Amino acid sequence: MVTTLLFGFFSGIFIALPPVLFVALTADKSKLGTRIGMGFALLGLGVLAGGPGGGGILGDSNDWTGVWVYGGVTLIASGTVFMLVRYLKVGLKLMVKI
Repeated sequence: MVTTLLFGFFSGIFIALPPVLFVALTADKSKLGTRIGMGFALLGLGVLAGGPGGGGILGDSNDWTGVWVYGGVTLIASGTVFMLVRYLKVGLKLMVKI
C-alpha cells in the first residue's frame, strides 16, 4: 500500500518535468516541439522496456529484488544523464538560473 501511494504521489513529476527541462535547455525556441517529441519518443522506449522488462526479470518467482534493482539502476542512470546535461549547460555552479 505504501509503495502504491508513494508511486501515485510522485509519478506525475516524471510526466510533467521533461517538457519543462526542454524549454529551459532550448535556446532556439523554434526547435522546441521537435525536441519535446524526440524526448517523449525516448521516454516511450523506456516505458516499453519497463513493464515487459520488469515482468521478464520477475518471471514465475515472487522475489521482487531483481525488479527493484532494475528500476533503481535505470532511475540512477536517468538522473546521471540529467546531471550531465546540466553540467554541460552551466558547469559546476549550483545557484544558477538555467
